Amino acid sequence: MFKDHHYLDNKINKAARCYIGVWENQVVAFSAVITLPCGTLKNSWRGHRTVVLPDFQGMGIGVNFSNAIAQIHVDQGHRYFSRTAHPRMGYYREHSSLWKPTSKNRKLRKDVSIKNMYKEHYFDFKRVCFSHEYLGNIVISKDFNE
Repeated sequence: MFKDHHYLDNKINKAARCYIGVWENQVVAFSAVITLPCGTLKNSWRGHRTVVLPDFQGMGIGVNFSNAIAQIHVDQGHRYFSRTAHPRMGYYREHSSLWKPTSKNRKLRKDVSIKNMYKEHYFDFKRVCFSHEYLGNIVISKDFNE
């Protein structure tokens, strides 16, 4: 039901954790996340696909759904990253205290070559992407009875 509504393709990594978003008993969003294969970052996950059905786009569902999934991973003790070429999601994260830009944010990926990248991520060569790490809902409490 979501495969025709994503700007990349409909191939989802077989190891992905998949989520659906439901609003008023109707499925409206899909997201998949995968582990971040990196030698320097341990216990990290990243967004793999997020899709909101056309009738529900522009309502903030995508960014809030993405935040909720990221928060689940942070609550489990993981780091969570996401990269997107979608302007609305990227600009939302630029102005959100829940996300911080990575060193690759809004930069053309010159460290990725055709030899070592997956075909599905070819869009990185064609456009600048937003890249962020989710910080989560940081709660700072202070005991005023000191």
